[in-house]
Amino acid sequence: MAASNRANCIPSISIDAALVTTLREAPGTGKVHSVFNRTVNVLAPWGQLVTVAARQLDDAPWTVRADTRGWTDMGIRAGDPVGFSAREISFDSLDTAVLLPGAREWFAKRIPLAAITTAELASCAAALGGLLEDHGIRGGILQEHPKEGTAQANAFDAGIAQGLRTGREALEAAVRAGDGAAIGGTALQLLGLGSGLTPAGDDFLCGLALFSAQPGSRLGAVRAALSAVVGQHPDRTTLLSWTTLREAVDRRARESLLELLSMLFRHRAEDAAGLARHLRAPVDRALGIGHTSGTDILSGLLAGLRLETELRGSL
Repeated sequence: MAASNRANCIPSISIDAALVTTLREAPGTGKVHSVFNRTVNVLAPWGQLVTVAARQLDDAPWTVRADTRGWTDMGIRAGDPVGFSAREISFDSLDTAVLLPGAREWFAKRIPLAAITTAELASCAAALGGLLEDHGIRGGILQEHPKEGTAQANAFDAGIAQGLRTGREALEAAVRAGDGAAIGGTALQLLGLGSGLTPAGDDFLCGLALFSAQPGSRLGAVRAALSAVVGQHPDRTTLLSWTTLREAVDRRARESLLELLSMLFRHRAEDAAGLARHLRAPVDRALGIGHTSGTDILSGLLAGLRLETELRGSL
């Protein structure tokens, strides 16, 4: 590992291969965008949002995984300068650097869909749908069951829930109709809809985009429309969410999501119940993303599965 003159040097475990290339070509100084316990998001000198993650998180686009359990005790603050080079990512005000030499390079896997039969797609959709219904976190795309005696949601939350439901249904109808303009229009209705750093509407679009971007998918019109909407409306949502969506359109997402998608088809010959048993652990990992984000992303993947099945013809 290359030496550094920093007082505190943290080795890195893995790094997105695309980031390695960019660091060689465009070193410079960026600044801290936001700080959380397990991640520091940094605006790089070339305008990209880069994540420096704790070791317990999985690989992801534009991410370095560092050998630390967290960041909140280090004193990193939004706006702090951050140095970028092929050798290290440095937090100069803290005399701390994340060392990059020796890190394993991560590449986002692709999951070919052309050889998957319609029956296998339907079985995968049934398995994933059942797991989401039983174990998904409600409150985003997967809406709360009405419970007798509980207080009604406030008008704002009720409006968001209604917008998510009608937007999702309209988008799925547009895909079935093969109407590219309507796909783009309904996707725009969902973009930025919801609360938090990655709104529920964005997370749903992320899952749908990731599925539609895989080789052999029949949802090419979805990918094209989402690519256009995301590219034309960067200010419609948060920078983190916009970055995640843009990467999903390019077939890139967190390793836990790609591994789930891969496992979905690795065991595709099984019945839905058997497949669900194989998928329980990777689904649980994906459900752990954010509060409802994992559920909302998987809901988008499920929508992609179901639409792909329909577009390939009836059983």
